[in-house]
Amino acid sequence: MILVKRRNASSNYRADLAWLRALIYFCATSLIALFCGVADAVLQYPLATPAQISDPRWLVGVAVCSLLIVIAYGFIWAKGTYTDGRLWHPVSTTVFGVMWGLSQAQLFLSFWALSELAQLSLAWTTLISISLISIYNGNWQQFYWDIKVSPPHNYPEWNLRKVLLCHVPNLLLTLPFFAIYGNVLLYMIFQTGALLLSSHRMHFPHWADKYPA
Repeated sequence: MILVKRRNASSNYRADLAWLRALIYFCATSLIALFCGVADAVLQYPLATPAQISDPRWLVGVAVCSLLIVIAYGFIWAKGTYTDGRLWHPVSTTVFGVMWGLSQAQLFLSFWALSELAQLSLAWTTLISISLISIYNGNWQQFYWDIKVSPPHNYPEWNLRKVLLCHVPNLLLTLPFFAIYGNVLLYMIFQTGALLLSSHRMHFPHWADKYPA
C-alpha cells in the first residue's frame, strides 16, 4: 500500500515546476530579510569575534550545534527518507540545498527581527521567535513545500520522529545559541548545513529530470 501511495504521490510531480516555485520562494525570503534588516546584519557582524573564539563555552556551543546538525540530518533524518529511485545530481543538489538553507535561515532571522520589535527581554524574544518559526514552518512544510517543491521522500511513520528528533532540537539549540552570542553567519551556516544534507539525502532532482521516469 505504501508503494502505491508513493507512486500516486509522485505521478503529478514536475522537477522544473518545483525549481521555479523554489526560486520564487528564495527571492521572496531574501526580500523579506532585506526589509527586516537581516541582510545588513549579515554584512555587519563577523562569523565570530576573537573573544568568542577564546571562550570555551562558545566553542562547546558551536561543537554541540554542529554535531546536532550532522547527526540529526545526516543520519536520523536520512533514515526516514527514501529516494524513490531518483538519480543523484551532486552539483545541482548542492546549489539547491545552499539556496534553500540560506533562504530559510534568513526567514527565521526575520522572525527574530520582528520579535525584537516588541522590545521584550532576550528570553521572551527567543520564545516568541521559536513559536512563530514553529507555527510557520510546520504548516508551510506540510501544506505547500512537501507537496509542491520537495519530491516524495518521507516514510509516513517517520514524520513525527523527524520533527521530534531533528527539527525541534535544531530550533531549540541553534536559535538560543544565536540569541546568546549573536552569530548571524554561524546560524545561517547551521541551517544551510541541515537543508544541504536533507537535499542530498532525498536526491532532490535536477530541474530537467523527468520524475517519475
